[in-house]
Amino acid sequence: MSNRISINDLISEERLLEMLFDGVKDSAFFDQDLYEKIVSYTESYLSKNASETTAPTKIYQDFIQRYSKDMKAFLKTGKYPMELSEDVAQPSRDEYDVILLFSCLFTEHRFRIMQLIREKTVAAKTGLVIGCGPGLEIELIKGKIEALHAYDLSIDARLPKVHPQVQFFEELYHGGKDQIQPDTIYLIELLEHLAAPMDLLQVCHQALSAEGLVYLTTATNIPQFDHLYNFEVSHQKFESQVQEMGFSIEFSEAIGHRSVTLDINASNRFYVLRK
Repeated sequence: MSNRISINDLISEERLLEMLFDGVKDSAFFDQDLYEKIVSYTESYLSKNASETTAPTKIYQDFIQRYSKDMKAFLKTGKYPMELSEDVAQPSRDEYDVILLFSCLFTEHRFRIMQLIREKTVAAKTGLVIGCGPGLEIELIKGKIEALHAYDLSIDARLPKVHPQVQFFEELYHGGKDQIQPDTIYLIELLEHLAAPMDLLQVCHQALSAEGLVYLTTATNIPQFDHLYNFEVSHQKFESQVQEMGFSIEFSEAIGHRSVTLDINASNRFYVLRK
């Protein structure tokens, strides 16, 4: 008997997922080909240990409920969960992978981020993914980047099997002379997890090859359990800082969030920066 998870079955069985998917499907930038690619990757990735993992729908529902509570607290206090308490429960690596993959299928903003990664990536010899999660970004760019390296503090044992062509490092990325000099670096939904995100961006600028590109996102008013840094709405300070580092801004797009519970003006911005 196959343990393969069917996203379509989960949607038909759960009204919440159906409602969320309808929102993505009805958005102006919905792409059926990309959606099917994400579905295929998600089903394959999660099915590899389906018998050992809590039902993915339950994991994602629990995350939505938790995020809804955190949004209410943020609206009242203006603070993120880690600012309100030092003891914030963290999901396991498996649970976090479910949350990340499902959010690409069931939220418009994350679907759009994946779409921009796919559309904006240009061919390069070497690439670096910092914060690789379940590896969906790698799946979307691997045909365009000849040699990929990926860093994360926690790497699922499945990832090297899913992406055998990638060199994985379960550690912080510090750059340095002994590291590769990548043509492209991806910092997707990562900077908001750092207390000093500009420090990492400076390291990336130093590591990049001449005229190399950084693909990144920022997050504003997104009180997720593990977010530390809240980027200003205007991004004037951020853009000034990256230009002072020596980057030029090749592309920028604001991506608003549509919430089913509470509007707190949450948004991401997708940037392409050139050294």
